[in-house]
Amino acid sequence: MDKKRAQTINPDATRRSTEYGLKDLWIEFSQTTGLHVVDKIKPPSCNPFSIRGLVWILALCSTTGFLVYNLVQEIGSYYSYPTVTKITPQIKHSLNFPAVTICNRCTFNNTRLDVYPDMETYFFNISLGRIRKNSFSHLTSDVFQKPVSLEWLRNMSMEGSKMLFKCVFGGDDFDCMTDFQPVFTYEGLCHTFNASKIVLTPGDDANLIVTFNINQDDYTFTRNKAAGIKVFLHHPDVHPDASSTVLTASPGFSTHVAIQKTEFRYQPRPYMAFDDTDCLDTNSPDFVNPLRIYSLYTYSHCFMECVYLKAFKQCGCVGPYVPVDGLLCSLVKLDSCYNPAVRSLSKNGTFVKECRCVSECVFDRYTAQVSSSSFPADKWGSSTMKATRAKDRASLESNFLQLKVFYDQMMVTSITQQPQYTVASLFSTVGGQMGLCLGASILTVAEIAELLLFIIIFLLDKCRGRKARNRISNW
Repeated sequence: MDKKRAQTINPDATRRSTEYGLKDLWIEFSQTTGLHVVDKIKPPSCNPFSIRGLVWILALCSTTGFLVYNLVQEIGSYYSYPTVTKITPQIKHSLNFPAVTICNRCTFNNTRLDVYPDMETYFFNISLGRIRKNSFSHLTSDVFQKPVSLEWLRNMSMEGSKMLFKCVFGGDDFDCMTDFQPVFTYEGLCHTFNASKIVLTPGDDANLIVTFNINQDDYTFTRNKAAGIKVFLHHPDVHPDASSTVLTASPGFSTHVAIQKTEFRYQPRPYMAFDDTDCLDTNSPDFVNPLRIYSLYTYSHCFMECVYLKAFKQCGCVGPYVPVDGLLCSLVKLDSCYNPAVRSLSKNGTFVKECRCVSECVFDRYTAQVSSSSFPADKWGSSTMKATRAKDRASLESNFLQLKVFYDQMMVTSITQQPQYTVASLFSTVGGQMGLCLGASILTVAEIAELLLFIIIFLLDKCRGRKARNRISNW
């Protein structure tokens, strides 16, 4: 009877005991969460804050602020896409031999040009820069004014069969004209060794050895005024003019070219491959070659095509070293318009920016260490003269040279750009920061998210007059 009387006298006592508030949510959260310090902080409505509680609140706020600051820094660094560069020397059991293009420093044969009057005088004046655009009017012959043909250029150039005297690869002789293919470059008609050879051993006697006869007696006047050969080392699918490794060799010497191969692997967008510029992922399935002249995209091919097409717009024709059909310039147009335009545009820094060429992300480069010695030695002078049919020792030294191109060691240097951050490393860093500052984990974040969800449900139910405790307890 006393209990019933008490309930009748104070009916709100039972109702208040069943009320469920935000402080109850906090108490349940603090008792079950793995988050540090929270269990030491109690709501004011439950128990007034003590000095100890205030200290723990201050500690929680400071470590939370420190955590937020670090997380902002880490996420900002992640979205700036930083990279690290890894350099790895790799020993190989076999290596692909690069394409080797050899050009005589004078590609025109004077004995063949003699059939055309004024031809030698023409080249002499061109070489000295004496002829300008308005000085070609007297050259009325078809050979000067009509578009040149590749066949005519081949007939007027040095014969490869006479220049390439002896060829050896891997210690075995081979027919020079079988593996050396003619190709037109800015230097003229050259010959490329591009047989996709595999190298199994390094050394100056184990790879390519070529004995070359430059035939100085057949030289005519050229702009470079030099005698010897020019050598390009490049990828088999890259045009020789696009080669980054160029060297020269002189007659009377045996020139040794020790090559090393370096593989470059950069990250495509959104990473910056070259400090402040990105690269083009030519290996992507979605990549479409934007070039019209060259089937393989490289930065050099892109820039060369840009220069050649601009010069074509100015002159209405192209040089024989541009791999397109038709539209070839005449000798007069070539020397008065097209070649000067190419030289001018290639050195124009503003035009380089206008081309907007982007480097490819994956490419190879060959570096070379060059040394030379006298060729042939005095002891071998007489026998070499007999083999080469040189007139005398002076003629031998003025026309013949030996070129050795070889890997000095079976090693490839790989320079690989890697992301500094990955998703896994970012989560590891964030998790480490959370664990250091708050003793939290991903599951703790889930607990906080659950608390926020319950608060929202509580407030919504409170507004609708529903019992929040029942709904939350049913979850």
